[in-house]
Amino acid sequence: MVLLSKWGKQLDEKSPLQDYPRMQLQRDSYFNLNGVWEYQITGLKEEPKPGKWKKIIVPFALGSKLSGADDILQPNQALWYRKQFAYKPSVAHTWLNFEAVDQVCTVYLNGIKAGSHIGGYAPFSLDITDMIKYQNSLMVKCTDDSDMGILAYGKQKLDHSGMWYTPSAGIWQSVWIEDLNEHAIHDLKITPDYDEQKVYIDLAGNFSQAAITIGAAGEVVHRGLTNDMHYEAPIDPMHPWTPEDPFLYDLYIQTEDDVVKSYFGMRKFSVGHDADGTTRFCLNNKPLFLSGLLDQGYTVDGLMTYPDEEAITYELAKIKEMGFNMLRKHVKVECRQWYYNCDKLGILVMQDMPSGGKFNFREMGIKPTLGFRHQSDIDNPALGRSTEDEKQLYYHELDEMLDNLYNFTSLFAWVPFNEGWGQFDSAKVTEHIRDYDATRLIDSASGWHDQGAGDFDSIHDYFFPFKAKKPKDERILILSEFGGYSYVEHGHSEPQKTYGYRKFSDRIDLDSAVNKLYEKMILNNIKNGLSGCIYTQVSDVEDECNGLFTADREIVKIDIRKMKRMNEKLYRRCAK
Repeated sequence: MVLLSKWGKQLDEKSPLQDYPRMQLQRDSYFNLNGVWEYQITGLKEEPKPGKWKKIIVPFALGSKLSGADDILQPNQALWYRKQFAYKPSVAHTWLNFEAVDQVCTVYLNGIKAGSHIGGYAPFSLDITDMIKYQNSLMVKCTDDSDMGILAYGKQKLDHSGMWYTPSAGIWQSVWIEDLNEHAIHDLKITPDYDEQKVYIDLAGNFSQAAITIGAAGEVVHRGLTNDMHYEAPIDPMHPWTPEDPFLYDLYIQTEDDVVKSYFGMRKFSVGHDADGTTRFCLNNKPLFLSGLLDQGYTVDGLMTYPDEEAITYELAKIKEMGFNMLRKHVKVECRQWYYNCDKLGILVMQDMPSGGKFNFREMGIKPTLGFRHQSDIDNPALGRSTEDEKQLYYHELDEMLDNLYNFTSLFAWVPFNEGWGQFDSAKVTEHIRDYDATRLIDSASGWHDQGAGDFDSIHDYFFPFKAKKPKDERILILSEFGGYSYVEHGHSEPQKTYGYRKFSDRIDLDSAVNKLYEKMILNNIKNGLSGCIYTQVSDVEDECNGLFTADREIVKIDIRKMKRMNEKLYRRCAK
């Protein structure tokens, strides 16, 4: 029996995932290309063969259940897609948008090369004005080296089991078309300034004038006109964004012939102190304890792709119901709809850079677990990245992630490296991120091989009693991974061999153990300087059955109300 989520069972193969994907730069023009495509796999230098095409459901990646194509792409192969569609452009320019393609792709429209993209986690757009017709043939060629190459691949592995997941390849987020007028807005950067009660708006496009309108709960609070690409708008009175009150402002920008809608929230993330002088994470200049979950972002049927936006909102609402105020998106970049829903619901986000480089289990697993957690990451090939090509590709994908996610209100921290995996020059990388984005915090080296950079003293502890010690520097102490207790709810998760750090056969015992873990490991350490914790993890993923949700999201394994009461205790303890 194939295990599917309730959203997967209801999937409309002809028109899946129809929601508008780019909520921070919305316009009326939108033509969704998701649905039935064709694919075939060839050698790297071979052309696709007539009569060899098979059905695949886009945007679910090759290897996922919902794609209908369970092949695994090998490093010496190419994955080809094709799609026939009719389209009538309405204005001056037509753009083809891909939300994400894993890992490298080249796009052809009507036999003409439209462009290429490197990196599996970022959206990209191609100007197809000169090649679009009424009847069109779209073809995409993809390659994916997974864990055998030098691009980021996260938790995917060709030889997968345990904490490694089924590798996928190709298109894994929405494909869509939009028409743009001559004086269109091509990009938008929004920077709230909480202390000054202003918002800074930076624009890109070929217009000569833009009208700015800001709304709050249906009322206009600001109007302005600018001939510049930079604009400052006062927000007075100001309604702050918080997890308890995730208030968002509407933003409308109109040029000579283009109108876009966006939004933002007024908030500030900083390192501060409580009344006792202990270093704390601060939201809007007030200490806030961070209680969250590690979020792998994998689904039982779509792998890296949620089967429906409702699956996103359901999961996030349940997490809020349990009292958590944050999520750490772990070594994966999510679809933009996910961050938009975190903004709306009030869930803080700590964002990992997807990991890459060679994973050395001895250096990144065994030795750190035994206490050897402080290797230098300068010219250290044991950490998995040693060549200049690998490092430059890391920066390329990092910058794409920063650009893509900058405007989201809920995102409070960047995590460039996790547990030494592919880590290099982390202090330099941290400054690179800070130069681009001074509004957020940085967990420079999550888990181990900390070089003293960034804003967090970030600890992972699954096996030993944890005793918090106030950091000697002015960094925030966070237990950024702990727990990992596993329990299998048969019929709702599907491990081949159950993986977890402590295994339970009874759900009541699991619930009791999780509660005791928080009492002993978290609650009692807040007075000693602990300012945040991240439990592993949101959901079961394949063999990894340490989720609070089952893999199909049908069951929450712990008592929701008890977990909420525990989280409320953590917040009160930190606020004292």
